[in-house]
Amino acid sequence: MLSVLPWRSVGAVLVGAWLVTGGSVSAQERSSGPPDDPVLQTLIDEALARHPGIQAVHSTIAAAGTRAEQARAYPNPMMSTTFTNDGWVPSLGSMPMTTLGFMVSQELPYSGKRDLRAKLATAEARQLEPSMTRVRLSIEASVKRAYYALLLARELQTLTDEQRIVWRQVESVVRTRYAIGQGAQPDVLRAQTELARVEQRAIEQATEVRIRLAELNQLRARPLDTPIVTVSRLSVRALEASAEEAVKNALAISPELEAARRSIDADRAALEVARRAFKPDFSVQGGYMNRGGLDPMWVAGFGVSWPISKKARESAVAEAEIRAQGDGSVEEAMALQLAFRTQERFARAQSAEQLIALYDRSVIVQDELTLQSAIANYQTAKVPFVSILEAVTTLYADRWARATLIADHARLRVSLDEAALEQTAEMTTPAPAAGPGRRGGSNGMSGGMSGR
Repeated sequence: MLSVLPWRSVGAVLVGAWLVTGGSVSAQERSSGPPDDPVLQTLIDEALARHPGIQAVHSTIAAAGTRAEQARAYPNPMMSTTFTNDGWVPSLGSMPMTTLGFMVSQELPYSGKRDLRAKLATAEARQLEPSMTRVRLSIEASVKRAYYALLLARELQTLTDEQRIVWRQVESVVRTRYAIGQGAQPDVLRAQTELARVEQRAIEQATEVRIRLAELNQLRARPLDTPIVTVSRLSVRALEASAEEAVKNALAISPELEAARRSIDADRAALEVARRAFKPDFSVQGGYMNRGGLDPMWVAGFGVSWPISKKARESAVAEAEIRAQGDGSVEEAMALQLAFRTQERFARAQSAEQLIALYDRSVIVQDELTLQSAIANYQTAKVPFVSILEAVTTLYADRWARATLIADHARLRVSLDEAALEQTAEMTTPAPAAGPGRRGGSNGMSGGMSGR
């Protein structure tokens, strides 16, 4: 333990700690965004290749694709056997009216009915195909969100480690000054409290990293504790397109809109089937009757199944017409909702960019200047030591909030690419304008991504 430390030495220790830990980091963080991340792309490719949800949807679509041939097939033929006996005693071969008959009958649907039913089955099966696109988009988006969450957790871990070094230096200096009678006991206690809070956040962030690793490994069907090495850091990738272009892209790739359009095709096919139901079906029969030693007999027949009950068929046609009209309205409603969601995501992403830029050009810069000023004024005994504590706390709180904003911005970009109709997690909680615990010199920052 140092026995004597002049005030200028105290300031030098703090400045040195700041330059070694925090001062060089902000310059690294102020980048325009990394190029394509090969680690992230590998994780996405692996998830798309291994995730059981994709195989399950593929099986469902493949199974539905077999329905067309089932719908086109003729009804099963009917085969029957009859024995007609003349008198009480079996008399096959001795009585002319005693016969052993074999009958075969086959229903013949009206021309075009089987093809229309196959067309309907095909249209219904094609309704499921966009679900594969949705599953792939959702899995890719989930991997990206989990990856950015992992980057954020590790970024906050780094900030926590840096802050631990600073607080240890501060605590050592304050304790030394108190030991030689130049400091106050509350300053020592405050520094020790802040150091304890840093240790608390370190535990929370270590847990967060493990959870995000498990999430990524679950998405790619790997053991949950499989390590993932990340080399990229969180940085801002500005929006390239306009809001109108983002909406246009979302409407073009939306699986839900494509499914709605295919639902209209299925309803139109169902309408054609309902209209053709007014046509009659036919049947043919043929049979052979054995009479033992007597001459055999044969029979042939033709039948018509006439649709006498027109009300049921008219009702089926009306139902198909109403469904087709209703699905058109559903598609329009979906398009409006998706346009709104896209506009909302785009506006939130733009807001995040503006806030991050504000942190870069003003807030963080002012925090750094405030810390330097606090150190300089402390050296001349113009401010109490708590000013330095508050300056360090505020600087790291704002850097913490900035990192969270960058992660929120990355997830909003993911949601724009995902083109989901529903509200996603990053849209439910607005990004913080300042780090938690900034006011009053208390840093109550807790781990995790806001609104995950």
